[in-house]
Amino acid sequence: MRKYCKAYPLRELRQFSNWSKQLKGSDAELADDTIVYLWDDFTVVKSPIVHEQDNLWQDVTPEWQEFCQKTLRFELPEDLRYSYEQRPRSDFNPSVVEQ
Repeated sequence: MRKYCKAYPLRELRQFSNWSKQLKGSDAELADDTIVYLWDDFTVVKSPIVHEQDNLWQDVTPEWQEFCQKTLRFELPEDLRYSYEQRPRSDFNPSVVEQ
């Protein structure tokens, strides 16, 4: 389940060397200043609300992830990282406070 996305002008994502090789249909029609959304799973959509229908990029490779993290500086905000941590239910103890 996707939890976080960040908006970018399409021109920034088009800097990725393999972007043109992975065009999804209507991408070529979009202007460079079109705002698109990069999700936490490294997919790109035109709308953060109807993301299943508006996929622009689904080819999540190590190169793409590195581009997003290093060039776009995409990362989860500090205050949301806790929601991505998976803890087994058996480890949960509300009386224990982690520091």
